[in-house]
Amino acid sequence: MLRSLITTLTLICTTFIFASDVELSINNYNPDAGTMTISMSNESEVAGFQFDITGLTITGASGGTAEANGYMISVSETTILGFSLSGATIPAGNAVLVEVTFENADEEICLEN
Repeated sequence: MLRSLITTLTLICTTFIFASDVELSINNYNPDAGTMTISMSNESEVAGFQFDITGLTITGASGGTAEANGYMISVSETTILGFSLSGATIPAGNAVLVEVTFENADEEICLEN
């Protein structure tokens, strides 16, 4: 019951919609393993990204379409930043943006900013 409630609360906070028709969502959330994926659905190319995840401590981010398109990915305890020094973009589509590792997850996590 508690896990179901946590999942429901998490899903309420996990979709973050941008004005430029880009949607980020948390998927494959596994608090026991300290892993999740951030998926992105975008109607146009994306030239960089920055967002916060509250309710946990980010320990790393890699992979996904960000890495496949040569993005540098930088993390702090709360923020993930991705960009390309060569001007590469992530094409329109729906795919995993990055895979995130974390620790100290609260009952509720949210994508912000």
